[in-house]
Amino acid sequence: MDAPLPRAERGDVDRITAAAKAALGQAAFAEAFRRGATLSPEEAALIATKVLPPTPSSAEDV
Repeated sequence: MDAPLPRAERGDVDRITAAAKAALGQAAFAEAFRRGATLSPEEAALIATKVLPPTPSSAEDV
């Protein structure tokens, strides 16, 4: 999705990206980013539901 990022979200994206790079290392982050960019939205959602804990609102929906 090549939509421009709203200016108000830039700080959050930069902060989260920096934390991910620090946790994974530059090479692993670049590889994960590259692989993630090839996923369809449906594939990304399926992976997210398998690796992320449910949020309180999504747990109520189940």
